[in-house]
Amino acid sequence: MSKRNFEGSRGGTASKKHQVQHPRNITSSPVTGPVGPQAVPLPSKLPQLPIISSASLKDAPFRHSSTIHGTRDAQSQSYDQLEFLGDAYLEVFATRLIFNQYSHLPAGQMSQLREQLVKNETLAGYSMAYGFDTKVNIADAERERMKEGSRDRGNKGFNKILGDVWEAYIAAVVLDDPKNGEKMAEKWMCELWLPKVLATVKVSHSNHKVITKEDSSLQPATSPMNDPRHVYDSTAKAQLQKRIASNETRLDYEPYKAPIELKGTQIGQSRHFIALYYTGFGYQRELLGKGEGKNKVEAGNWAALEAMYGDKKSLVDRCESKLKEAKEARRRRIEQENAAAT
Repeated sequence: MSKRNFEGSRGGTASKKHQVQHPRNITSSPVTGPVGPQAVPLPSKLPQLPIISSASLKDAPFRHSSTIHGTRDAQSQSYDQLEFLGDAYLEVFATRLIFNQYSHLPAGQMSQLREQLVKNETLAGYSMAYGFDTKVNIADAERERMKEGSRDRGNKGFNKILGDVWEAYIAAVVLDDPKNGEKMAEKWMCELWLPKVLATVKVSHSNHKVITKEDSSLQPATSPMNDPRHVYDSTAKAQLQKRIASNETRLDYEPYKAPIELKGTQIGQSRHFIALYYTGFGYQRELLGKGEGKNKVEAGNWAALEAMYGDKKSLVDRCESKLKEAKEARRRRIEQENAAAT
C-alpha cells in the first residue's frame, strides 16, 4: 500500500453474487460505526461490476487472512498479495488519467489529485457502493479486535480493509483476463473516478474543465470529458480567429475582473479572467464567452472554447457562414474584374 495510512487489519472473502449495478445506501458496517459511500462522488449510474470467473480469484479479494488456517494454497489465499498488485495498477491508472487529462497542472498538484483518487476513503466508498462490505469474511476474534481498536478513531480500521479489498478486486480483474483485464479495469476506474476528479478540480481551481486533447476512448460517450468545452485546446483562439475574424470583424479578449493570487497549496500561482467580445455582421461587442486560467493565454483559450461550443455556438456558426459567403463574393468579384480587364 503506497502513500496511505496503514491502519487496521488486512482481509477479504466473497459471496456468490458478483454483480451490483446501483449504489447502496449503507448506514453501518459489519464492524462498527456509520459509514457509507455518500462522501465519495459517484456516477449517476454505477458502472457494471466486472465479473471474475476464475475459481481461484473470485473469492480471494474478500478473504481476510484471519480466516485462513494451515497451509495456504491458490484456493484459500487472502487478498494480501492481490492488494499489493492492485495498488500498483490503481497508481498507474490514476497517473495516466491525470497526466493525459491535466498535463497543465504542476507536478505537485497532479500528485495531490492522484492521492485523492487512490486514498483509502475513496476506495472504501467504492467498496461500499458495490456491497463489498457485506462480502468481507473476517474471523470473529479479529472483528472484535478491530471493533475495539476503532472505538476512538471512527471506522478507519474497516475502511482500510475495504480499500485493500478494492485494490485486490482490481488485481483479480486484471489477472482473470490476461488479454483484456487491464483495459477493462482501467475503463471501469476512469468511469468511477470522473465525478471525483471533476469535484476535486472544481474545488481546487474554480474550473472543472478537463485539460486534454488526448484520445478519450476510456470515457463513456456521455462523459463531460467528451464535451469540447471541457477539453483544453491551446489552439482554440487561433481556430476561432480563422473562423470568424477578418478585416471587417474583430475579436477582443479583455479581463473582466482583476487576477487573483492563490493561497494554500497553490501559493505563488494566480488566476486570470478573460471575456471575449465580437464585433461584426451587425454585432457590437457581443459577449461570446468567458474563461479562467493560470494566465491570460489559457483563460483566453477557455473563452474561445466557450464561444465555439457554448450558448453562443449558433451565433459563431452563423458568422462563420456569413464570412465564407463574403469571401466567396469577394473572390468572384475579383475574378470578374480581372476578366473584364483582359
